[in-house]
Amino acid sequence: MGSFYGNVLVARACEAVVPLLDGQGVRGFALPAGPEHTVIHPDPETSGPDLAGPLSKLLAAPALGMYLFDSDVLVMTLFENGDLRHSYDSFPGYFDEPEDDGGDPPSVADPPSVEEPFEWPEPMGADPDAFLPLAAGPVDRAALESVLRGIPIDPEDGEHGRYVFADAQHFDAMDCLRLNAPRLTTGYRYLAQGALPYGTTADDLILLGGARRPTART
Repeated sequence: MGSFYGNVLVARACEAVVPLLDGQGVRGFALPAGPEHTVIHPDPETSGPDLAGPLSKLLAAPALGMYLFDSDVLVMTLFENGDLRHSYDSFPGYFDEPEDDGGDPPSVADPPSVEEPFEWPEPMGADPDAFLPLAAGPVDRAALESVLRGIPIDPEDGEHGRYVFADAQHFDAMDCLRLNAPRLTTGYRYLAQGALPYGTTADDLILLGGARRPTART
């Protein structure tokens, strides 16, 4: 079973973001993710992509809602002032229902079919320029574009030239933006269980909406 998590990256510093979240019904954790950047890890009842739009308007800053599904799919939605500006999907069609061609099911007398090799769909929205407003430093645009297209920076993260796990792709995309990738590639459930990102302690977590501080794993 792969990883599941959602979070929101906001291009404003924690000290500016957290006071504005008071009384907004957001429960979870916040962490600095860059010099002027905050990542919010909402509890599982709140969708990161759904939260990003209202937060972008409330905080008057670009907000990127992110969701990782079973280490297979990375979805990112960028909002500004409450409006959707850009959508990214690493695996278009992943959630589509299989089509029923209406034909008869094969019988035992039918010859076995030869399966065609799987072809990865091209990611949707692989435009590096759309993500530059969230960067915390100079960006290697070509590297970011390759990551968004699913081409791994480290060949060991790939198979047939594509990322095996969307977790690694997400990490590399955030790293290309000069952000704290370990803090951006996790979610509320992992943090609440004490599975803290590299370089993070339980005391670093900013509690939102009554969330409880976890006990770090030993």
